[in-house]
Amino acid sequence: MPRVRRTAPTRQPGPVPAGPTTWAGLVPRVLDSAEARGLPRSGLLKASGLERVRLTEPEARVPLLSVYTLLEEAAVRLGDGCFGLHVGAALRADDLDALGFLMVSSRTFGEALEHALRYQRLWSEGERFALERGAARVTVTYHPYGSERPAHRLMAQLVFADLLVNGGRLVGGLPGARLRLRGPRPGEAPAYMRVLGVPVSFRAPQDALVFPVALLARPLPGGDAGLSGVLARATDRMLAGLPASSRAADRVRALLPELLPESGAELAHLAAHLGMSPRTLQRRLRDEGTSLEAEREAFRRQQARVLLEAGTPIAEVAWRLGYSAPSAFHHAFRRWTGQSPRAWCME
Repeated sequence: MPRVRRTAPTRQPGPVPAGPTTWAGLVPRVLDSAEARGLPRSGLLKASGLERVRLTEPEARVPLLSVYTLLEEAAVRLGDGCFGLHVGAALRADDLDALGFLMVSSRTFGEALEHALRYQRLWSEGERFALERGAARVTVTYHPYGSERPAHRLMAQLVFADLLVNGGRLVGGLPGARLRLRGPRPGEAPAYMRVLGVPVSFRAPQDALVFPVALLARPLPGGDAGLSGVLARATDRMLAGLPASSRAADRVRALLPELLPESGAELAHLAAHLGMSPRTLQRRLRDEGTSLEAEREAFRRQQARVLLEAGTPIAEVAWRLGYSAPSAFHHAFRRWTGQSPRAWCME
């Protein structure tokens, strides 16, 4: 969550590159952080293929993979495996234009997160963030784009540093929060604690921030319902102006609520709805760094908590998520949480 800087957002539409994109405002922050440590901007821009991108337009888009390369190049040239932490901690509200100001004008920390997730395609296509709210805790997960590469860890550092450092500053800290990251424990692990101020563990199945549910109600000092409404309408227009996603993963996610109760969202059914062969769908998902199994599992995990928290009977939850019987859902839920659905609901 970016810090507030008192400047008004402007709007000058820029070119939209092909493929997954992210907000161009992130690039100057990466360059600023590297330049402050003696690394010339020109070399990084050339190495990442961004030297001809107009970065001064607030709504400009840049290729996500170019930003991945930019982060990797800076981290390698600086010899800093925690480079993403420093970039994330320095983000500002205007780096995300109207969306950044919408977040900091939210009434509560929870509302700011809801805005970030609702409009996540604006600030980063291809990547995916999800929020799972339980009776006692909230889990925010980050899923990077494409095949495994060093930039995935750097981006996880960046987004969680923004959330913990800048978001935490706005609401007076996030006591009880803890961060779980994929991959082995790095030699720079102590730096995570120094920058983030929360316990960090590694070798997790996915990158995730876990914190007490009560923190969602913490008020933001700049909360303004009127301003937030104006900015939400502006952000809706910006979202509507983006080209429809051609990513297979996005199209699969849109079909899961409909097809899971009907057929369990099996590969053949999904491929038929999308007008492609099962083999083509598998290949496209693999090229995007995911799979049908991963997308179906992520959707089920998130929706199971939402439905149970809403008081939906367990048998109905199992049916809506495409399980053949409640016992199959019980088994999956225990694998995800270490608890039965009933015990989880009673926390």
